[in-house]
Amino acid sequence: KIMFKAKKLNKLVAAGIITQTQKQQILEYDDNADSLALVSRALMLLGIFTVGLGIISLVASNWQDIGRTAKLATMLALLAGTGGLAWHWQSQGKRAAAEKMLLGEFFLVGAGIGLIIQVFQLSGGKIYDPLAVWCLVAAPLLFVTGQKLVSYFWVPLFLVWGIIYVCDNVVDFVWNFEVLMAVLLAAAGCGRGIAGLFPGFSAGNVLKQEALAAFYIVLAGYILIGGFDGYDGLMTLGRAAAILAVLSLLFIRFGRYALIRRNIELGGLIVAMLYVNLGTELGLFETGIGLIVSGVLLILLLKYVPRAVRLVSEEKKNA
Repeated sequence: KIMFKAKKLNKLVAAGIITQTQKQQILEYDDNADSLALVSRALMLLGIFTVGLGIISLVASNWQDIGRTAKLATMLALLAGTGGLAWHWQSQGKRAAAEKMLLGEFFLVGAGIGLIIQVFQLSGGKIYDPLAVWCLVAAPLLFVTGQKLVSYFWVPLFLVWGIIYVCDNVVDFVWNFEVLMAVLLAAAGCGRGIAGLFPGFSAGNVLKQEALAAFYIVLAGYILIGGFDGYDGLMTLGRAAAILAVLSLLFIRFGRYALIRRNIELGGLIVAMLYVNLGTELGLFETGIGLIVSGVLLILLLKYVPRAVRLVSEEKKNA
């Protein structure tokens, strides 16, 4: 932030609007103001945390003595109060404050679901059922404001629900990875479609970004875990390479060079795992000649993968 201000002030100095001394005074004033604001925010957060911790401690120590009706009534009052305050701030144009209150409402919804399960002893279901209810009940919060704060928490919850659901309903472990990647790519595609149809709806872009990030994490795990095991490992690496090749063609079509660069980096991971797989199977790590050959392959890998990444970066700049 200070560097950005300094660059703007340098332009004003060059244009003769302010002097160098005035520039320095402005920077020192902003620096002091930012420091005081940071300390003030830190103390405010500490105070809020302390009050919240005291309330939690008070409730926890008397939890068994609180009746079922009182527990539910308190939760409903908290939900209503938080929602009302968010609406009030939203109507006054305080969107940032309203968004933070809506985030609190989001977590209160989850706490309320947990409270209902505890009070009425609703157990024996699938672990992902409460997550599905949480996503469904909290979904209207995504439409209240145009900011992304609630979306950054709702979307990962939705993706976690989907991942747990898939893992619970698909038996074979390696196939799980492939199904998960398909689900996450579908989610990213849905996010892109939502963002295109409803540009003001922030959850679309967040879903696209976080589903793609989760896809690459799962793909990296697929490569690392499945790439070791002899012939099956080679098949896994081949499937991963095919996935990256198809995605790269799609990204070239839409000019998404940053994602192509990420594909190249994962391609380097595939080559590294292929090196480890073949080196283990062929015994390259057990003889002097084998170590020389494997070392040369590793040097080539480290040399040409970054070069491919740089070429893609240059292509992005020229596009």
